Amino acid sequence: MRPTIEDQLHGAQRLLDDVAGDAELSRDSRENLANVRRLLKQIGRSWSELLPFYVNDNATMAQLLTRHAQDIGIPAAAEPAGYDVAQAAQRNAELRALLSRVITNLPDTADGTAARREITEYLVRRIEADPS
Repeated sequence: MRPTIEDQLHGAQRLLDDVAGDAELSRDSRENLANVRRLLKQIGRSWSELLPFYVNDNATMAQLLTRHAQDIGIPAAAEPAGYDVAQAAQRNAELRALLSRVITNLPDTADGTAARREITEYLVRRIEADPS
């Protein structure tokens, strides 16, 4: 289907390039345009990777919650079969909040320490994999 998201992003970049060439723009306006152009480039690089990232990340967090949340009384909900990027991002935020509750409520025992280590290792991998 045309225009694709990439087509629209490239079109927005071309429009910004035209505006940026205006000699009457203030320094602040040029700086703002440069920032918008950088954001659009970042969106262009990452948008198509977001849904697969969220689906995988949500499944991993759900598994962590299933293993560790029930020990402290937080029920883990099943993941929906399919959703769009906005729903996946919202679910990701919900799961991160639940995981935060798990971390802060784990007991100071060997099992709690092991769970914290597992969750911390997951979070480090998550940061490295996040396309945004």
